[in-house]
Amino acid sequence: MIAVLYLTIVARVLIKLLDEESSFAILAAAGLAIEFGLQALINMAVNVQIAPSKGMTLPFISYGGSSMLALSIGMGLLLAFTRRNPYLTRSPYVVKWSGESVTA
Repeated sequence: MIAVLYLTIVARVLIKLLDEESSFAILAAAGLAIEFGLQALINMAVNVQIAPSKGMTLPFISYGGSSMLALSIGMGLLLAFTRRNPYLTRSPYVVKWSGESVTA
């Protein structure tokens, strides 16, 4: 059940990135999502004794002060990278530059 939740979070972020135009936002958000998913995968593999013990916490579930702080900052950055402003495209005051020079 928890594995499906982590997979859903990572998949949803990666699907949302398909519409992104900024390459920096794509790379940064994909890296954060993959890091989040790999940390959960490694922890689950250790608990089922497939991998040796690494001491990694399960994101947002296992107790660890610095891990919780780092994951919270990472998720905040992830939300900031994938945020959309619906009013930006509808505003009459926003003028998109077409690249043409203006001559008087």
